[in-house]
Amino acid sequence: MIDFLDHLEGSAGPAARVRHRPSHRGLLVQPGIVQPADVSAIAVPTNRDAATMRDSLRLAEELGRPLVALCSQWSLVERVLREARAFEVTVVVVDVAGATQLPKFRCDVLVAPMRGLTRLNDVSLKRNLSLAVARMLRWRRLAFLDDDITDLSADAIRAAGGMLSRHNVAALENVGFPDNSVVCHTRREVGMLQDTFVGGGAMAVRVNQRTPFFPAVYNEDWFFLVGRRAVERVAVCGKVSQREYDPYLSPERARSEEFGDCLAEGLFALSEQDRPAEAADEAYWRAFLDDRILMIDDILERLAATPPNERRHRMAQALRVARGRCRIIDPAFCVRYLAAWRADLDVWKRFLAGLPVIDDPVAAFAHLGLKAYVHPARSRRPGP
Repeated sequence: MIDFLDHLEGSAGPAARVRHRPSHRGLLVQPGIVQPADVSAIAVPTNRDAATMRDSLRLAEELGRPLVALCSQWSLVERVLREARAFEVTVVVVDVAGATQLPKFRCDVLVAPMRGLTRLNDVSLKRNLSLAVARMLRWRRLAFLDDDITDLSADAIRAAGGMLSRHNVAALENVGFPDNSVVCHTRREVGMLQDTFVGGGAMAVRVNQRTPFFPAVYNEDWFFLVGRRAVERVAVCGKVSQREYDPYLSPERARSEEFGDCLAEGLFALSEQDRPAEAADEAYWRAFLDDRILMIDDILERLAATPPNERRHRMAQALRVARGRCRIIDPAFCVRYLAAWRADLDVWKRFLAGLPVIDDPVAAFAHLGLKAYVHPARSRRPGP
């Protein structure tokens, strides 16, 4: 197997210290044999047709654990409830629309007016809602699954639950369609080294008042792993697959990813060198962003040498959009954003600490300003 960390492009000089790294596997932990344990519940942020929930529903039934479906866009509450009737499992279905009683994060406010900096979906909001409700219900081990994740194994989820006795986060490795940004997809397609990393699409987390939040930018799950000084070491167990999609369907995808991708890649690169996140000052981001533009230029040159076709045209268009977005990212704004995000970690910690203890998920979501519906089942009650 190729050791990505030993095959970084470029020199080993000072500039290499702020370059894009094709792999972050050094931040993963293989814990070996672990005593399995149940997760308290499964949370699925969903915006696709209700049929995509069947794999998660089947898994929840096998585990005997409740499932929380957080719905928006094409995922309709009544259709998810209809799908749930085929399974003997407790399903809490929530229509995520309108204002909620979650904190208003300063880092989200900073990027909200700026076109192309925020995520195109609401997965961050849904995951934060799940954490808040888990805190109120005293669900101590929460599994996140996206609605495009397949090949789910109850044994793998239980192994992840067991790992939470020693780790704050345990993730399942995606061996299906690569979960990368558009820019990273293009790196792979032109023959450059590019690995994948674990993410919130298949991840179990320990829930307490110190659990961080997901900001509303791309790579929100990577930010979830970044502590005040270094990236959380993630325990890895089991495998899942992600359904294939076309990353070049719209150039807007690349635009919306670029800011979060730059920040997360930059912070992870620091952590792998045992440098604190505070080392990301304006000079650091200026060097990192300059090198990012050079990297995209390199990909474009390699792409131009391939046979022309419609897909190559869309790839090039996405890269040019990403490059344009990268060029206007201000290093000073990166520093401001990260300062706001660190302050928001304290806001979120106080918010979680102040939540009431509630034993009913419908009441817990009502406390946050949302309407929830429960599909009853003959399965056992939620556990710790």
